[in-house]
Amino acid sequence: MPKNRANDYELTAVPFDQRKTFLGVTMVWTGFVFVIASMVAGGGLAAGLTFKEIVWVTILGNCFLTVVASLISVISCKTGLTFALITRYSFGIKGSRIASFFVPIVNIGWYTIQSALYGHLIAQLLHLGPIGEGIAMIASAILMGVFALIGIDALTVLGYVAIPNIIFLSIATTMKSVQLSGGWSSISQYIPASPTTLGYAFSIVVGTWIFSASTCIADIMRYAKNTREAVLSAGCGLVGGNSLLIICGAITSIAMGDSDLTKVLLDMGLVIPSIILMSTNIWTTNAANVYSTSLNLANALNKGKKGILAVVLIVSALLTLTKPYNIGIFFVFLNTLGNIVPPLPGIIFADYYVLKHRYYDTSKLGYDDWNYIAWLSWVVSVLLVFVVKVGFPPVNGILFGFFTYLLLSVLLKRKHTYIQSR
Repeated sequence: MPKNRANDYELTAVPFDQRKTFLGVTMVWTGFVFVIASMVAGGGLAAGLTFKEIVWVTILGNCFLTVVASLISVISCKTGLTFALITRYSFGIKGSRIASFFVPIVNIGWYTIQSALYGHLIAQLLHLGPIGEGIAMIASAILMGVFALIGIDALTVLGYVAIPNIIFLSIATTMKSVQLSGGWSSISQYIPASPTTLGYAFSIVVGTWIFSASTCIADIMRYAKNTREAVLSAGCGLVGGNSLLIICGAITSIAMGDSDLTKVLLDMGLVIPSIILMSTNIWTTNAANVYSTSLNLANALNKGKKGILAVVLIVSALLTLTKPYNIGIFFVFLNTLGNIVPPLPGIIFADYYVLKHRYYDTSKLGYDDWNYIAWLSWVVSVLLVFVVKVGFPPVNGILFGFFTYLLLSVLLKRKHTYIQSR
């Protein structure tokens, strides 16, 4: 079956003869995860935790993310469906269109932050001034969307080229910062001036990728050949890739005393390496980010992704002028994601793994037009996340979504009717 490059299977399941190799899928997902924003998050953690605490919170947070990512990856791999199409089974045909809008709104936020960070670096390097910085940020937002127009093949090639450079330069930057600070003893003995709680730090780590690990990863892992490879690929990107960048960012921040990674890299005199590092990791993430956005909007609007991408890129370009690379805005954004997103995958997990016994019939479109139980469960779960002060909010959110949906489904005993695929 020849691949339809025009729609990239945005409204159908990926056939098995079009699935990718383990390395290919891993390159796309790891390229998605490798982004300078994770290093900035590491710098933020360094402001309130010791280095040992940072390592433990980072590993635990990414293990949690891997569990979530694996659960959604198994569903997408078995069905071959995008996240938007998967939500048709738990939220209903029309209900899934709302979920399909929710995902792009947050994705565009990430895309805008990363584009602005890159434009900010270019403006600093070339001394462009305020107006020049605005132009650089707008250009970044537009140019980074080119790979998404081509599809998964372009993202795979981009990953093969970028990931080795990111790994090498991230480690090299960290080692250089340690050398300048006087050695590893200054890192291992570091004590923050304003300690923060481990719960808040855990939310920051989980917040770096909770949205993509529970939604966007489905758009990539639908190309995995089997569930084992999908789960391994998810773990490589998060426990391996995201942990590496967060810890590197934390070490650099401790050593150099500044959590603005753009400024730190330039102060170290690593101008060319900083350009390569920032370019490769931001481009791989943003290309995959806007790719996922186009797939979700294709389901919501029933339109081809090229026209949708044009509008998305223009909107994002204008939003970069708000300078979202500001560290305060960045962490408010991450913390909010860590609280409101987790109930959504919790509901999907309950529907697929418990109520539907790990099976969705892909010859069907899904349930009726609306499944009000799913949306009621999400609203109740989000309220509980903000009311309940015990435990970690991201973990609570998934558990609340999971059990609320199961409980309401049993109590209301709603019967669903499959709608034939058209």
